[in-house]
Amino acid sequence: MIETTFAGFWHSHAKSLLTVILLGGCLPQFNAQIAVETPDLKETQDRLEARSNETGRELIAVVLPLEVDFFDAASFVETNGRRVWSLNVDAPGALATCLYFDDFHLPLGSELFFETPEGVYEKTWVEGPVTAIENNQHRRWSNNEVPGESLTMIYSCPIGVTEEAALGIDGLGFFVRHQNFPSPWSQADARVGSGDCHVDVNCPEGDSWECEKDAVVRLRTTFYDESLNQTVGGLCSGSMVNNTARDCRQLMLSAFHCVNDLEEDDWAVFKVQFNYEYYECGGTSSINSRTRTGAIPLTNSNDIGGWLNAISGSDFVLAEVEDPIPANWNPFYAGWDATETDPDGAVGIHHPNGDRKKISTIDRMSTAVPAPHATGAHWDVEWTSTESGFGVTEGGSSGSAIFDYRHRILGTLSSGASACTYGVQPTPWFGPQESDYYGKMSYHWDGPNPIPTSSKLKAFLDPIGTGEEFMDGSYVQMDAEGNVSCDVYTSCAATQVEERFIAGLTVSPNPTAGTIRVTLPSGFELAELRWFDSMGRSLGASDGGQFNGELDLSAWGRGVRYVTVTTQDGWSTTRRVIVQ
Repeated sequence: MIETTFAGFWHSHAKSLLTVILLGGCLPQFNAQIAVETPDLKETQDRLEARSNETGRELIAVVLPLEVDFFDAASFVETNGRRVWSLNVDAPGALATCLYFDDFHLPLGSELFFETPEGVYEKTWVEGPVTAIENNQHRRWSNNEVPGESLTMIYSCPIGVTEEAALGIDGLGFFVRHQNFPSPWSQADARVGSGDCHVDVNCPEGDSWECEKDAVVRLRTTFYDESLNQTVGGLCSGSMVNNTARDCRQLMLSAFHCVNDLEEDDWAVFKVQFNYEYYECGGTSSINSRTRTGAIPLTNSNDIGGWLNAISGSDFVLAEVEDPIPANWNPFYAGWDATETDPDGAVGIHHPNGDRKKISTIDRMSTAVPAPHATGAHWDVEWTSTESGFGVTEGGSSGSAIFDYRHRILGTLSSGASACTYGVQPTPWFGPQESDYYGKMSYHWDGPNPIPTSSKLKAFLDPIGTGEEFMDGSYVQMDAEGNVSCDVYTSCAATQVEERFIAGLTVSPNPTAGTIRVTLPSGFELAELRWFDSMGRSLGASDGGQFNGELDLSAWGRGVRYVTVTTQDGWSTTRRVIVQ
């Protein structure tokens, strides 16, 4: 056993010491292990809850400094034509963890996985394969949350790859609140704040909003909080939006108070999560890994400051998702209305406390809001009970949009007092019938926010100067010549395609003595089948045209295997198979 002490930094703020223990680094049957010194769980939860109430930003994690080169710390083996490094990271008390990288680069053909260690849960949680598509010029990156207090990081590449990989770690996310993992990864003290009154977006209330829900995204921010003297992680919501150039530029609209403390490096690890919703009303299954890392800030209302960081304007931010959004995620670029037309019916779609996507139905909206907000800058919204619940908003919903009956964005959530249950002392003013305040699109557009004309939202959503003050949304369209545009409001049938693929795919028997049969639902054609061992190491692949429907896994003995099915249309999913 080798014991080493590392000094870590995050944003050049307070230094801390981490005890790093490397176990079995020279033994291929063991993963090297890092044990991180962590704060008390309950104390950290209490601090973040108090700070969330003060700022209106839902804080869920602290980032612990950690300076480790993955390849120096990890164990190494060569197997089945690949070189494999693996490392366990233990953070006692964490409800979930992630890693932050300040030197990140993956060669073509390499793969990176983040997993729960085998045996900790009944099933292994797997994020990956992460590939070279995540590379960027600033070389910063962060993975999604992995449940529990330990994660296993596995990197592999084919023998013979000469391009050098870089995996320099500079921080560990210690998550203590709002971890909405399903069974068997859920935790008893997750401090999950999404109340029972909320309505899943795929309940009947969402039937008319199939397109708009594909515009709504979950946001995870990282920034230094001066009051806490610590780097923290927070939650908000946002929406992808269309622009008059109709060029499908990856524009995302949210609230400025979600990001006003972010520094340049923080935008590099800004997480934008798509399609995070239950498949059905009151469901238990969801897509968890469709996340782009990194955003480019374009403009904001610059209206936070003074006493208690008051909002003196309409509280908006516009950013551009940095990396290409895969087509099979079906991003919808929502329409908007900056004319301040009095709406006749509207809904809000959001991620309360980071939970799966919810929909809330508006009972009343007024066009004028008194203090504490600027006069005329916000909508005053109250919610109503519907068939499936009494949808409201909560922390993490900030920045989400309200859509009018024409399916256009009217505003973005800035603050409010709505909640599933009525408050008690010292906060008795919260409740399901209390108001929420949404910064108006009309005020974002060209209103008196303390910014120059070139920074108003109009300059970015009407970049070619058409004079349009409202427009409809669109999925990405491609013509016969391959030209891409967002100028057609399509039907929403495409949103059901992936659900049909995942629900109809069968991999059986499971468990198996060795042979499984893979059957795709009608209308889908296999492009590629790949299978992996429990460590994520590739065991083989088959072209769709050569696959006869059966796969024999017995050659690799008993244990857990992963089978990844990819269709000709680009749909992909991975199934866990137990070979007995």
